[in-house]
Amino acid sequence: MRRILWLFLALAMLSLCACGAPADNQGGAPSETEASPPGNSTAAGIIEPSALISKEVAESILGVSLDTVQTSEQESVGLKQCLYNAEDHFFQIGLTQQAMMPAEQRQTPESLYWAIVKNFEDAVPVEGVGDEAYFATPGLHILQNGYYILIAIGNLDDVGNREKLTEAGSLAVENLKAAIR
Repeated sequence: MRRILWLFLALAMLSLCACGAPADNQGGAPSETEASPPGNSTAAGIIEPSALISKEVAESILGVSLDTVQTSEQESVGLKQCLYNAEDHFFQIGLTQQAMMPAEQRQTPESLYWAIVKNFEDAVPVEGVGDEAYFATPGLHILQNGYYILIAIGNLDDVGNREKLTEAGSLAVENLKAAIR
């Protein structure tokens, strides 16, 4: 049940940000012209979150077998998600990307990232993962080359989970870099 609540919270936050503020600079975020990465256009294609972290890699990070894979997308905010599930464990990875957003969308993955991160007063910066990264509900939020990655595995207060999220985040960033080359 908690997994569904976290998933709902992440989707709700992205939806609210997409419908809310304009796409201008949000709380210290780089401006769109400063953060326009190469390979982040519609011509670059859409990247699946499972290309960043596969089920097998998620199992290795968590140290458990994961039974099911559920995918979902929310085109209005350019979000594709993959949820790897087991009875007592889960691994969720979401990727927000400009190439998936409708042309009329004024938000960017960067503006969504900053709007969400700035809404969590207890967000903790994470060094060495992506261009920017924070621990905040429901997991690790990463901004890399104009893409917004969100990874969740469970209780964020657990130090072991934070270590696993950092490992997963580093792998996801490396795989994203390879995908956009």
